Amino acid sequence: MTRETKIAIGIVIAGLLGIGGYWWQTRPQAPAQESAMKKQRSEGQSEQIILPQYDPEIYRKTPEVQAYIRELKEMIASGRSVLPLPGSELDAAGQKAQEILLRHDEFLSDTRLGEKLLHNDMMRIVPAPIAALDKEAKKICEKHRCYLAEKYNFVTNTTTRAIVDVDEGKVLSVERYSQTQPEISYRLEKIAKAIALNAPEVKKELGHLPRRNEITMANVRGSMKESPCEDTTHLCVAPTFADTKAQRALWAVVDLTDLRLAAAKWAGLGKTTTPACIAERSLENRYIMENYCQKDNVLERDGWRIVYHLTPSDGLEIRDVTFRGRPVLHSAKIVDWHVSYKQEGGEKLDTSTETYIEGRRVEFVRGENGEFMFGYNDAMGCPMFSTSVVLAFNGPQVRDLQNGKGFMLTQDFRNPKWPMACNYRYENRFEFYPDGSFRVVGVNKGRGCGDNAIYRPVMRIDPAVDTKEVFYKHTEGGWQPWEKESWEHVEASEPETNVTVRFPYKITASTNPSKGLYIEPNHGQFHDNSRGDNANIFVTRFTESEGDKDMLTLGSCCQLDKDGPERFTNGEPIAGERIVIWYVPRIRNDAREGHEYCWADTRIGEDGNRHVEVWPCTVGPRFVPISEAK
Repeated sequence: MTRETKIAIGIVIAGLLGIGGYWWQTRPQAPAQESAMKKQRSEGQSEQIILPQYDPEIYRKTPEVQAYIRELKEMIASGRSVLPLPGSELDAAGQKAQEILLRHDEFLSDTRLGEKLLHNDMMRIVPAPIAALDKEAKKICEKHRCYLAEKYNFVTNTTTRAIVDVDEGKVLSVERYSQTQPEISYRLEKIAKAIALNAPEVKKELGHLPRRNEITMANVRGSMKESPCEDTTHLCVAPTFADTKAQRALWAVVDLTDLRLAAAKWAGLGKTTTPACIAERSLENRYIMENYCQKDNVLERDGWRIVYHLTPSDGLEIRDVTFRGRPVLHSAKIVDWHVSYKQEGGEKLDTSTETYIEGRRVEFVRGENGEFMFGYNDAMGCPMFSTSVVLAFNGPQVRDLQNGKGFMLTQDFRNPKWPMACNYRYENRFEFYPDGSFRVVGVNKGRGCGDNAIYRPVMRIDPAVDTKEVFYKHTEGGWQPWEKESWEHVEASEPETNVTVRFPYKITASTNPSKGLYIEPNHGQFHDNSRGDNANIFVTRFTESEGDKDMLTLGSCCQLDKDGPERFTNGEPIAGERIVIWYVPRIRNDAREGHEYCWADTRIGEDGNRHVEVWPCTVGPRFVPISEAK
């Protein structure tokens, strides 16, 4: 019997089993049983954690997983340790870049542990975005075809990124990021979908055999407390099944390290009249890529000069900003949006004894006020050659500020199906004023996967006050310098007087305290209906590898005591050094009628048509020149 015949017979048998399973799940129920099941699904399951109860070996029987494991075994047996991307996913130059890297000693140097070969996957190989290049590489890549490549080591939880000059056949740089995970490849996205579709828990919860077109967010990395994917050394994603009629979504957390379902969770979506399907938007992808992702742009207006571009995953970035010829910023950007959801009813889980599932200890970890958290890390990026799911829409725009005093540079990022449930929309905005002050702004326009979300945009701001700088905090005793890298929560007012301090922080030249910038956190005073930042501020010494180029996902979506930049606060001295400020607001959304915030919905307008209504939440600090402050 030929191999093709065996495959055909296998497909037929699988199809018959699938039909039988579908009949079994959808067979007529006794009235009492059917009523009980409907009641169970409608009561108490809008917020519910589902831990796996089935043998994980079932996933190894799915064709996608079987093919993947077979490829891995063949790879190791042949003495190789990096699973390459298939040629169908690469253009000719990308294939050449892969060939170069698979022979490059430094790129492969972490793929062995002694004599043992370690499992590595090539995750993506794309034309190198300008945001990923240092100054020397930019000069080379202006004339040559350069590609960016990323691989992931599943054993050491390490991402390796390389820049390849394809024309010269040279590797320009290799950088390794330990305990850091990349966006996943198309191969792994397909495997995640297959695992979610074949999970008995998913089928049982949905009440039917799920279809591939029901899945959204399959390539968005996710984690879930009280599941094996709480372990951040595992590469996890969260395919989502949204049921807008029932106003809830089922999140299937897939562990791609162990190739299994790690956990699932029901979450409420909130009320919506968003249609089940909307027309696909025209994104002018090629124009955006060629004009904003592959090259720098320069904006000159009102004494300001701003270099800007779009990045693969750090949104809109501004660089080398000057005002009337004076340096103001090396760079500024929003590197991530952390999105987490509160898990109601977590107290019902039994945490008194240790729980093991298939030999793995499951931890039940509580977050704020004893509640459980679950969510995503959202990256914003270019519409092509990027695994970000919140994509650039229509390119950067320059607009006047509402009060007529200044202008903004802004970029809209959207999920293609926003404002449907489980789709997101963010705006990166930089505001510039005639007095030389500026503001870094993040805007969330909903809608997300629920009405109990906590959003945390991670802002990275690299001021250009001087080559040697000092960071100060305002206290009752006056201005106190920070000597070492540190962080704190930004207080809205002085504890005793309850009078808001307009400038609680400043950064100055080390030799001239009158040269520098005051930092004015947002407490709702900027007339944009904001409810304030409620932010944490981190101050670190500049290191190129800590975000100067396009970053991989930083921090945890759901551990609210870990914003991400704390990994860079190592106690190093910062007084008299080049300083970077990380500013992380914390926003709670609100779907209550008349109180909407960080929310979007479609409603019937006076003309009888559906209209999208948006209730944005706007956050971010303003930086004011010390010489101009009043």
